[in-house]
Amino acid sequence: MSADTADIKPVKLGVVGLGRGFMLMLPTFLDDPRVELVGAATTSELKQQEFEKRFGYRAVSTTEELYADPNIEAVYIATPHEMHRDNAIEALASGKHVLVEKPMTIRVSDAAVIVESVRSEERRVGKECRSRWS
Repeated sequence: MSADTADIKPVKLGVVGLGRGFMLMLPTFLDDPRVELVGAATTSELKQQEFEKRFGYRAVSTTEELYADPNIEAVYIATPHEMHRDNAIEALASGKHVLVEKPMTIRVSDAAVIVESVRSEERRVGKECRSRWS
């Protein structure tokens, strides 16, 4: 850990969707001392069990359960693109900051709704970038 990050408390991150997008970001999350994976939501019971075994934190079957966890400060949304808007709005309304897998949404109007939620909920949202071409 560098001197710049030594005094930084890690963000307690929940994950929505444990598919390919999450698996591609997982090495980055694990290598970054500013991130601590503390929960996940997926409909796959097998993926729930794998997450719990690997990280020691609870995985649930609904986003409502994940967003209700007071231990989670922010969520990484790695669901199918058409679900990003609703997942982000629900997370923001639950008081969570949001990191969204690219693309943020499939329609500009959906992104505008997220921006409005950011303003009304006084939270932050960001779009994940795995490569310099994102």
